[in-house]
Amino acid sequence: MTTEEAYILAHKIKDRQHTEAELQALLQYLQTAPRVAADSWMDIYYEVMRDAAPDHTAAAAFAERLARLRPLEPAPLQVSYRRRWAIAAAAAAVVVLMAGAYLWQQQRHAQVTTPPPMAVAQQITPGKQGAVLTLGDGSQLVLDSMANGVVATQNNTQVMLQNGRLQYNNAGSTGMVLYNTMHTPKGRQFRLLLPDGTAVWLNAGSSIRYPTAFTGNERVVEITGEAYFEVAQLAQKPFRVKAAGRADIEVLGTHFNINAYDNESSLDATLLEGAIRVTHGSSNAVLHPGQQARVAAGIKVVAHANTDKVIAWKNGFFNFEDARLEEVMRQLERWYDIEVVYEKGVPDIVFVGKISKQTPLADLLTILEKTNVHFRLEGKKLIVQP
Repeated sequence: MTTEEAYILAHKIKDRQHTEAELQALLQYLQTAPRVAADSWMDIYYEVMRDAAPDHTAAAAFAERLARLRPLEPAPLQVSYRRRWAIAAAAAAVVVLMAGAYLWQQQRHAQVTTPPPMAVAQQITPGKQGAVLTLGDGSQLVLDSMANGVVATQNNTQVMLQNGRLQYNNAGSTGMVLYNTMHTPKGRQFRLLLPDGTAVWLNAGSSIRYPTAFTGNERVVEITGEAYFEVAQLAQKPFRVKAAGRADIEVLGTHFNINAYDNESSLDATLLEGAIRVTHGSSNAVLHPGQQARVAAGIKVVAHANTDKVIAWKNGFFNFEDARLEEVMRQLERWYDIEVVYEKGVPDIVFVGKISKQTPLADLLTILEKTNVHFRLEGKKLIVQP
């Protein structure tokens, strides 16, 4: 079994579509696995143990096997005018502790100790799948509390929820076109299949407004926040995204990401496949795969964007490659639904590496504190201390 196959199997187990033999195969692989990057096994740990191992024996066995893995030795840190820190190396230092968390929890019931300073962070859990859908009549549905099936019918169009994805079955709409809005609060993200078959992933603190049926000569949607698109190809009906009133993106069948959060310094449109035209005022730029348009006062095209970093959120990771502390904290605010405050200015730190978005806030802060930046949590306010 390869690491990629282990990931696939882990996701299958998370969705509870596995057999007992498959679970045992993954446990056996972990017992004999070679040394690998620690963050990879943290991801598998969270996929299987936290989400899909309700049986105590299986969870304990998983923890024991993971604890036997030898993490990679931390790479030497590079000295520069800005402090740098390898998150993956830090993760290697704590992965065995995390793997033993299950066994530790079984013993702590009989112990009475004084909570450590970061204990309150244990109460703040990672984000999850969920969204609020506003229908054409203004009524709202909280999707993360609803079961699979038809959740609404609008103008002969069924709105279906299926395994964490919303989709539309159009039986031939009549009358005026209705508009729906999907909104993901902080700590939530969701996947949507638009009426034309376009797939959209919506990051935390984002929204998309779209019609229940695409009529006319083009398909137009509006977004705020961040969204990843895989656009269905309809040559006679171009696809266009209005991004937070700051840019228009014209599409002809493509995969791309738009980051249009208000608190980011620029709107970033990143192309993975196909071609898009980004327009801002009287300026425009046509992107090719691997390029990024940064929209601020004008449009700046980055020839070789880090696409893995750009879409890491969609694939379940934080990617902090060359990320400044402020950028890291903005991502944590959205995903853990917290407020970040700097006690004495923003420390000048740049990070590298990636970590699972299923990492509890307390564990993530423990890793970040190895940079000599410290945190204090008051309710849901995270105070950054130098």
